[in-house]
Amino acid sequence: MGKKNTEAPDYAPLAAASEKAATVMGDLGQQQIDFSQKMYDENAPLMKDIATQQKLAMEQQLAQGKDYYDYQKETYRPLEQGIVADAQAFDTDAYRNQLATKAAADSGLAFGRTQQANERAMASMGVNPNSGRFQGLGAQSALMQSANRAGAMTGTRERAQQTGYARKLDAAGLGRGLAGASTAAYGSAVSAGSQAGGLYGMAGQQHLGGMAQGAGTIGSGLNMQLSGLGNVLNSQTQMAINAPDNSFLGNLGGIMGGVAGMGTAFPGMGAGIAGIFSDIRLKENIEPAGVDALTGLNLYDFNYKWNPKRFRGVMAQEVKEMYPEAVYTSGAGWMAVYYDRLGIEMKEIH
Repeated sequence: MGKKNTEAPDYAPLAAASEKAATVMGDLGQQQIDFSQKMYDENAPLMKDIATQQKLAMEQQLAQGKDYYDYQKETYRPLEQGIVADAQAFDTDAYRNQLATKAAADSGLAFGRTQQANERAMASMGVNPNSGRFQGLGAQSALMQSANRAGAMTGTRERAQQTGYARKLDAAGLGRGLAGASTAAYGSAVSAGSQAGGLYGMAGQQHLGGMAQGAGTIGSGLNMQLSGLGNVLNSQTQMAINAPDNSFLGNLGGIMGGVAGMGTAFPGMGAGIAGIFSDIRLKENIEPAGVDALTGLNLYDFNYKWNPKRFRGVMAQEVKEMYPEAVYTSGAGWMAVYYDRLGIEMKEIH
C-alpha cells in the first residue's frame, strides 16, 4: 500500500454490506412497528371493553359500600347507642333505688291482696277475723306470701329486663360486620377503578413499546451502516496519508468517490467532487493569498505534505467557524470542505 501507483483496495463490498445491513434492519424495524400497530388495533377495543366492565364493577361496589354504611348508621348505630346508655344507667344509685322502690311497692301490694283474700275466706267459714290469734296467724301467713310474691314479681321484672337487654345485644351483633363490609366494598371499588385505568392505557403503552423497539432496530441498522462507511473512510484516509507523493490525488479521488459517490479529481482537474480534504494539518508551506470577496474567507497557497504541487484554497478550520455546513469531518478526524457550497474553486497554481 505504500508503493507508488499501488491501486487502492476496493472497499465497495464493505460499503454495500453496510447498506444492506441498514436495509435489512430497517425492514425488520418497520415490521415490528407494523405488528405493533396491528396488535394495538386488535387489543385496544378489547382492553376498552374490559376496562368498561371494571368501571361498572367499581360503581356497583361503591353503591354496595354506601348501602352497608347507611344501613349500619341508620339501624344499628341507634340500637348500640341505646344499649350503651342502658348499660351506663344500670350501675347507678338511682337505678338501684328504683329497683328497691319497685320491690317495696310490689311487696305492699301483694300483702294487701293476700290479707283481703284471707279475711274473705275466714268470714265464709264463720271464723271471727277480729280474734287476736286469727289475726296473728293471718298476718304471719300474709307476710310470707307477700314477700314471696314481691320477690317473684321483682325477679320476673329483672329477668324480663335482662332478656330484653340480651336480645338488644344479639341484634346489635348482627350489624357488627357492616362497617368492615362497607370498607371492603369501598376498597374493592378503588381496586377495580385502578385496574380500569390501567387497562385503558395498556394498549397504548404496548403500542409505544413496539414502536420504540422498531425504532431501535432501525437505529441499529443505521449505526451498522455508519460504522461500515466509517471503516471505509478511515481505511481510505490512512491509505491516502501513507501514500507516496503523486498517488495522493488518485487516492483522494478514491476516498471521495467511495464515500460520496461523486467524481475522482479536484475541481478544475476533471469531474467535481462533493468535498476536498482541506485540513490545515495535512498542509505545509502555507502562504496568505488574499480574501475571497463573496465569502470573506482567507485564501492560501499551500502544498500537501506528501505532494510538492502548489494549490490555492481555504483552510477547513476557518471555514468551519464561518460556514460549518460546508465542512465534513471524517471518522479519522480529518476535515474536508465542500467548495461547491462556498462558490469557491480550489486551483492548482504551478
